[in-house]
Amino acid sequence: MKKIIFILFILFSSGASVQEGNENRGTITVQKKGRLHSVIYDDVNFRLICKDVYGNIIDTAIVSYNLNFTVKGIAYGEKAAGPALSRQTQQRLSRLDGVVILMFSEIKAKEKDGSIIAFPNFKAKTGNLRETYDY
Repeated sequence: MKKIIFILFILFSSGASVQEGNENRGTITVQKKGRLHSVIYDDVNFRLICKDVYGNIIDTAIVSYNLNFTVKGIAYGEKAAGPALSRQTQQRLSRLDGVVILMFSEIKAKEKDGSIIAFPNFKAKTGNLRETYDY
């Protein structure tokens, strides 16, 4: 009987110490932040966003850019300050039933130390395909 009580005591005391160790142990997440690496177009929110070298998204880094695109044969262009497209451009792009290629140029972004850097020009597709296929 004493052996059973002793074994039960050891089992319960070791289980309690393991649980205490897990409660006190926390997880520390370290998010590395580095220099800006690339610019991508967010076609859901109609804006440009930057990524740093670690993959973190920095949505307030864009300072200015030029945008050119063509809808139904009519060319549009704008110079924008800040990451978001203008309201008028957003309305034009939200009503599309075809694919439009947006051409971004002269993209300037602000690093966390305050310096302004330039990114190369790039193109982004937006809109929906007119024909949908059944596969």
